[in-house]
Amino acid sequence: MARRVKVLKTPYSAYQRAHTDVFDEELCRVGRGTPCGEYLRRFWQPVFVESELNDTPTAIRILSEDLVIFRDGRGDIGLLERRCVHRGTSLEFGKIVERGIRCCYHGWQFDVDGTILDTPGEPPDSPIRQKICQGAYPVQSWRGVVFAYMGPPDKRPEFPVFDAFEHDAAIGRLRLNHSACNWLQVNENETDPIHLSFLHTRLFGVQFEPVYGEIPTMEWIETPVGMLYITVRRWKDHLYLRTNDMLMPNAVRVAGIDDAEGETLFDRRGSSLSWVVPVDDTNCFSIGWSDIDKTLTLPRRSGYVDRRAEKGGHVVGAGDVGQTGDPSYEDRQRAPGDWDAWSSQGPITLHSREHLGTTDRGVTLYRKLLRRGIRAVARGKTPKGLNFGDSEQRPTYCHNTVARIPKASSEANDQ
Repeated sequence: MARRVKVLKTPYSAYQRAHTDVFDEELCRVGRGTPCGEYLRRFWQPVFVESELNDTPTAIRILSEDLVIFRDGRGDIGLLERRCVHRGTSLEFGKIVERGIRCCYHGWQFDVDGTILDTPGEPPDSPIRQKICQGAYPVQSWRGVVFAYMGPPDKRPEFPVFDAFEHDAAIGRLRLNHSACNWLQVNENETDPIHLSFLHTRLFGVQFEPVYGEIPTMEWIETPVGMLYITVRRWKDHLYLRTNDMLMPNAVRVAGIDDAEGETLFDRRGSSLSWVVPVDDTNCFSIGWSDIDKTLTLPRRSGYVDRRAEKGGHVVGAGDVGQTGDPSYEDRQRAPGDWDAWSSQGPITLHSREHLGTTDRGVTLYRKLLRRGIRAVARGKTPKGLNFGDSEQRPTYCHNTVARIPKASSEANDQ
């Protein structure tokens, strides 16, 4: 029998591969009690689009927990464990009332914080209401998105407000996309700038702007709250510098799409702020905002905005190119996007079968920062990303810069 090996080094050698199909438990498991799950729970996470709240509860799943979200008659938003604490009936079938929600089975009433307000059928002097609560998590709304804190109550941080969208230079567009795979392989896409040159430009045609086909000079820098990646591309007589900002553990500020000659499709300070939120170990969604430059001419702007889908005062995106599995399978084979690249890695990608190169330094640094944060939480310490300064707004560092610098006489001098 042929000898099995971990690394294949000869042609036609697939049969010789040793069984190394092992995924990274520390980074990929997100349930309660798991290292990464406990880490992610220390941060406010976006869980729902506020405009989707209506007169019935909605069942959702976040970090492998089954929950129900609703807005009661007072306008307060509740996020409760889905199983009723009485007999386990799902509160997704409950009745929303003026204060909280009633279970459909026996009418027990719960406030948005899980307090039991009424137990009809029980004796008036029954002490059960004072003895137990329905599981609940605190929530806060910001720019049309409901955020939840699902970690230890005594460790709850202040809700972070980022500087990114506290300005009037652009039109906000809310977007939400689902992926049937582990959260990490989706979020790592944002630490990998080299893929723009191939997936989005050279291999299947220009999906954004031709400048992204140029192989950039790349650098990754750790910051007090995460990491930056910086790329510089030569384009004709211009240098195009682009900086994206990863905010630990799972938020990212992405710079606008620029043609490297002075026109930016999105706001120059950065086009989006988004999170990749685990539903469970093998499902996730990305949610956030894109800011579109108000000065962009209407025909071009309309390609990025679906004004027929306006909800809650926010312009909802018609769907980002390559960010969903909506196109037909044949179309996605002929012109794949990010969604196909990360989803096709499998439900949970196998780090044991990767072979990382020099252009993967961003992926390597991001995983290093995640492990550091996970292990800090395990030791009872404060992880990176919660140690912002005292400013009301959280600063982000994300931008495009285009400078007219003619090309040098030689390739070496130009570098």
